[in-house]
Amino acid sequence: MTAIAARNLTLSYQHQTIIDGLNISLPQGKITVLIGSNGSGKSTLLRSFARLLKPQQGEVMVNGENIQQKSTVSVARELAILPQNPLAPEGINVRQLVSLGRYPWQNWLQQWSAQDEVQVNAAMEQTGVAALANRPVEALSGGQRQRVWIAMTLAQDTGILLLDEPTTFLDLSHQIEVLDLLRDLNRQQSKTIIMVLHDLNLACRYADHLVAVHQRGVVAEGAPDKILSETLVKTVFDLNCRIIDDPCYGTPLVIPLSKQHGR
Repeated sequence: MTAIAARNLTLSYQHQTIIDGLNISLPQGKITVLIGSNGSGKSTLLRSFARLLKPQQGEVMVNGENIQQKSTVSVARELAILPQNPLAPEGINVRQLVSLGRYPWQNWLQQWSAQDEVQVNAAMEQTGVAALANRPVEALSGGQRQRVWIAMTLAQDTGILLLDEPTTFLDLSHQIEVLDLLRDLNRQQSKTIIMVLHDLNLACRYADHLVAVHQRGVVAEGAPDKILSETLVKTVFDLNCRIIDDPCYGTPLVIPLSKQHGR
């Protein structure tokens, strides 16, 4: 089963082609991680998957339907996106921000409901921000703020989560905490998670499906242990490395080599 697919997808910014003629299918109910160097098009792809960027050519399919032919409400009930560096309205507190995730389920007939309350409370508990409910978002640390944004995304209660560098601003302990949370959501609630990560070792540990983006397209995709190689890392990141099995998890472990290696 495919959650999101791209067919002959071409994406551009200001007449510069970022993604060119891409074809890809991302599995439903799995964790997909996009990797690639800065400027390779990972975030651009994620934005197109959420209909925040209209293709110059081709189409994005969500659950088998062209996303451009879906209503805004329909898209928002199927997928939620956490972009890089989101901005909160001035003066808003944590509960208010998390509650904004319920907007797709509101209309002039259906106002705030008991289900909305349940989803918001659950999202704050899952991300460990319930105790911060009445704190102004602007008063939080970077790590706390990031967890609140993730809580807002969870409150939207969609089957697909698109996360652009969800561990930004988090120390290592909280990075693992957030990624464990996302894996639990995937395993226990069958949520499809598609995210961008810069840490290759964490990407390999948490991904079911790894996608390497390079030179306006995808150069490799599949299970991390099937596709990640020293040659691929050199091609995508221009980095020499050694890859061994992680002694704790058995997933690929990338050991970067410095320029002085071997001297």
